[in-house]
Amino acid sequence: MSDSEGNDAEDRVIIEQMLLKIEEVFVYRIPPMRSADGHRAEDWNLAKPLATCSLIVVRRDNNLCINIMAERPKPGAPAGAMENYEFAQSNIRVDLTNPSHKIEHWVNPVVDSSRYFALRIKDSKTGREAFIGVGFRERTDATNLRMSIEDYINSLKREDKAAALHKKFEESLSLGDQSSKDGGHDADGENLPIAKSSLTLKEGEKLHINIKNKRVNPNIKNKRVNPVDKQSPKVKGTGGMIGLKKPPPPPNAAPASDNSDDQGSTANSTTAADVDWGDFEG
Repeated sequence: MSDSEGNDAEDRVIIEQMLLKIEEVFVYRIPPMRSADGHRAEDWNLAKPLATCSLIVVRRDNNLCINIMAERPKPGAPAGAMENYEFAQSNIRVDLTNPSHKIEHWVNPVVDSSRYFALRIKDSKTGREAFIGVGFRERTDATNLRMSIEDYINSLKREDKAAALHKKFEESLSLGDQSSKDGGHDADGENLPIAKSSLTLKEGEKLHINIKNKRVNPNIKNKRVNPVDKQSPKVKGTGGMIGLKKPPPPPNAAPASDNSDDQGSTANSTTAADVDWGDFEG
């Protein structure tokens, strides 16, 4: 291994994500399958499980690890102190490009129940593989295990699709560079496919943006307005200023003035009438 490859291996970051944790799972020693239909939970002696453990589902890089954890007395500790240890592990790595490489190779549901599974485990020391049975008291725990496995498969599909799109984009950019160098033709003189435009600016390039201002009428812009005209608007067509209306009289004075005038005129008319008709009294 070269130094560069060794540095790449050291700099590689492995992401680990916990998908599921179930506090109670029953582990069984299962016999070989009796038929090609699949495993049957009724053959496992369900009343006597091999151990009662906990189950943790973790995604580590592109692998899915199903860890079965058990408890044992902690050595050198006071009585009653317990510690967790790895009872069994199933390391799953699905290859989507291989149709025969499916999840059922590691996790196989039984045919007679929805709460039990046959799980393929591998001994890390000897490399031997074997099937053990796992079962859950609650049906929801079995459903959660199924969903976590489906999420792992779907995430692999999304990542492969994103990688394919990225590769296609990189190829289009390389074709675009080659097309620009060759004048848009390949060695045989045929037109190369048009590459997708790259939105990145190369070194030394500048981006110019033209912002259009609002159009202004030059006649209005150059015309000077007299300050007096602004304060005193003119009547269109007359050239004169608008006359101001006379302010109204005080609210109490106006009616009183009107009433006094009316009374005075009435009195005057009455007096005049009396004077005029007085000549005819006999």
